[in-house]
Amino acid sequence: MSDYDVIIAGAGHNGLICAAMLVKNGLKVLVLERNEWVGGGVLTRELTLPGFKHDPFGSSHVWIHLNPDFQKLRPELEKHGLKYIYSDDHITGHPNKYEGPGIIVYKDVDKTCDTIAEYSKKDATRYKEIYNEFGEIQDGVIKGMFAPPSPPSYLYQGLENNPEGLQRLRDYQLSSRQFTLNNFENDHVRAFILGWAMAPQTLPDQLGTAQGFYVMIPSIHYFGQSIPEGGSGMLSESMKSYIEAQGSKVMTGATVRKFITENGECKGVRLENGDDLFARHAVVSSLDPYQTFLTGFEDNELPAGFKDKVRAFTFGDISIARVHYALDEVPQFKNGPEMNKTAYQRMFGTMADIDKQYQEISAGLAPTDPFLWTAAWTTMDPTRAPEGKHTLIMDTFVPVDLASGQNWETIGAQYCRDTLLGQLRNYTTNMTNDNILAEYVETGPTLERANLCFHRGVTTGGERTLSQMGAFRPIPNYANYRGPVKKFYMTGPSCHPGGGINGMGTIAANEILLDMGVIEEDDDFDF
Repeated sequence: MSDYDVIIAGAGHNGLICAAMLVKNGLKVLVLERNEWVGGGVLTRELTLPGFKHDPFGSSHVWIHLNPDFQKLRPELEKHGLKYIYSDDHITGHPNKYEGPGIIVYKDVDKTCDTIAEYSKKDATRYKEIYNEFGEIQDGVIKGMFAPPSPPSYLYQGLENNPEGLQRLRDYQLSSRQFTLNNFENDHVRAFILGWAMAPQTLPDQLGTAQGFYVMIPSIHYFGQSIPEGGSGMLSESMKSYIEAQGSKVMTGATVRKFITENGECKGVRLENGDDLFARHAVVSSLDPYQTFLTGFEDNELPAGFKDKVRAFTFGDISIARVHYALDEVPQFKNGPEMNKTAYQRMFGTMADIDKQYQEISAGLAPTDPFLWTAAWTTMDPTRAPEGKHTLIMDTFVPVDLASGQNWETIGAQYCRDTLLGQLRNYTTNMTNDNILAEYVETGPTLERANLCFHRGVTTGGERTLSQMGAFRPIPNYANYRGPVKKFYMTGPSCHPGGGINGMGTIAANEILLDMGVIEEDDDFDF
């Protein structure tokens, strides 16, 4: 007996938005979540003191605003509590502890270029050129990002027959470091650009990452940066509320242990408590490939050799050391009042500083002079803290495993106090002990406990290497969100286009609706 049209394992934001899309099209959906809360990597909790709302994981909402299906769904979610607050002027600050005023990314690209020009007018011109080129590829980028990935040859066929296209193909093959060195001249500008590019936990010398620059730089100016009022988790909560208001269900405290198959078709799921639940049309996993296939299926239920391909999927060796603070007052940066107007900062020093950190990570060492990401979202959204008080999130990249054999959970709090806070004090004037009311530290072990999809404390859903992107993500021949068993689908950051708050669960929803005949295929493609 099937009480639901579709069952989805995992109530992260991708599982929830997949469900919301299906519900919007008239299907009855059940979403199952092992935790007692929903959101996965997009949630908000009081981690330090009562009244201080922190985003434990994802917090900045940019890419989801490129998602056309999210924009169609958004009016419904706003009826259920979702309200976005935008950085209308100052978006990201890049303080400089060595020289000059630092660089600020504004919504206005010309104002941004003015701050870059303080270091290099030539670099400011090149930045604007990259921005301008986005207008020519915007439609293709959005379509390619929120649809099943095309065969690798399509990109080459679209660009290889003209000189400009061939040059672009060449640039796409570069590493982030190569692209930065080829296109910018000032060391501080280079560190700003390279540091920005590595946000998805890619490596500086990782080939094929340069194409991201043609989307990363312009998108922030085209679409802006935003946060939900009340916390990042309000996106997830609004989707849960919408799904349930339409007569579907989100069940927490319900761990999926097995996907039930019969005659090569997925029929439903078995929960940890032994309950079997069945779906009429589809079962979706928004879990990572290891949980989905290595644990969720028996060997004889999958094609020969399939589990070996899953085991070859890699998550990478970079994790995060992160601390959340409840503050008496917001950090004040030495670079002046304009920098203080930014809610979100990236501090990367010089190219040599970046090189040093990745050398230490490669050697299994805790970085000694780390770059930092910080965000005081209470400057945009005062509802996240008691009146006059603030929250701050601060983190950096660290190796998953330490060469010393130490455990990050054991040393994490001291590392954050000595090294991360010590570094922040190089850029600020008021981050004294008296200003810190409380702290909460996250490292790889606690990250993985909070969300099993953060395998070994890696939060990206899998490495963004050439062999694991596009038509190869998560596994060649299965990048179209359909699994190796009939009526079984996949979504989540281990699928194209990868991690981040982008709502890519809409893609799997569209594929289910297409297979059911609810919608028709759009076969147009723009290069």
